[in-house]
Amino acid sequence: MSDSHRQPLWPAYVATYTFMLGQWASGVAVPLQVQLLGGSLADAGLLASVRFGLQAFLQLPFGAVADAWGTRRVLMLAIIGNALVNLVPLVALAMGSVIPLFAWAVLSGVTASLFLPAISAYVAISAPDASRGSAFGWLTLFTHTGVASGPALGGLVWDLGGPMPTYLVSSAAGLAAIVGAVFVAPSLRTTIQLSRLPGMVAEVAGQRAILGAWLAALAIGLPWGAVAGLFPLFGTGVGLAAGTVGLLLAAQSLANGASRVPLGRLIDRRRISPVAAAIGAAGYAAVIALLGFQDGIPGILLVLVAGVIMLAFTLMLVQVTISAVARPELRATGLGGYGTSLSAGLGIGPFVAGGVADAGGFGWGFGVIGGIGFGVALLAAVVLLGVPRGRDPEAEGSA
Repeated sequence: MSDSHRQPLWPAYVATYTFMLGQWASGVAVPLQVQLLGGSLADAGLLASVRFGLQAFLQLPFGAVADAWGTRRVLMLAIIGNALVNLVPLVALAMGSVIPLFAWAVLSGVTASLFLPAISAYVAISAPDASRGSAFGWLTLFTHTGVASGPALGGLVWDLGGPMPTYLVSSAAGLAAIVGAVFVAPSLRTTIQLSRLPGMVAEVAGQRAILGAWLAALAIGLPWGAVAGLFPLFGTGVGLAAGTVGLLLAAQSLANGASRVPLGRLIDRRRISPVAAAIGAAGYAAVIALLGFQDGIPGILLVLVAGVIMLAFTLMLVQVTISAVARPELRATGLGGYGTSLSAGLGIGPFVAGGVADAGGFGWGFGVIGGIGFGVALLAAVVLLGVPRGRDPEAEGSA
């Protein structure tokens, strides 16, 4: 695709920020509501596992949906659905039961699975070939600014007004993403041929660079999911207020997002080997294994920020590697597989860590899941060792 025909990138950034703002404002509130309703750490971990686990199953096929229906249609559906989903916990509040929160987890996973591969594929196709790393850097900057602002906003509103205002605000924030989506150019609608999906997946998974990148994403997702699902309870368990917990998560996500643009430029300018993604994933897992042994703000902040910079580098290199190696018509599939791998870890991580933490405390919970993530990162390194990043298929076609 020539630069003159590429679509603008700013609608993706606006839509991504506001979508994540709404999702994570409600996401920080749900574990607190579980505790309010008398649920356990295992309940909170299971909710996060359902939410992220569905993304593991759905992002790959929903990438094919985005290829067939077009980005704009899929984004509109995801955004409207997200705004409605963020109101579901109000049913749990009215019933005094955690059961409706599982409906929130399911539907939140579905809407995110629609949104994430579609927006990533839009950026991969719309960004100039020579600056795709920077484009993904800006996308993730807006993603994690939303992920940072969401818990901060949700924790603040919870402290000031409680559950109901928190979910109303999160719904309104998520719906604001429609402002970006309306400026995404419409595309031709085609028929979804699910019979082609196995062949599409087999083609991208048959490339070592992509398979290893998926494993590196899984290695990141395992400890990251434990942090996302259990950190609000860990933080309040060591005596922090909900607002402070939200601000710590905000600091982590701001460090994540702020590091993505310079990392993207670095990856654009230097042909970094994909095996570096596995090394970054191993470093992140090792750092998160220490989180449960911290009992004060300085130590917690150091672990979160140091770890998330390694996370940022890994996931940036994973996205750029897949975009460079996969054929243009299979980029949504390849990036959907990345989302599936990452979300599989996000789903498994809190379930395992929550169960271990219930039995032995947060030190063991984060330590065990960090160790598992480290092992998966070593497997990714074996697959990626000696594999070059590869040339961009579009660049080859235009050479």
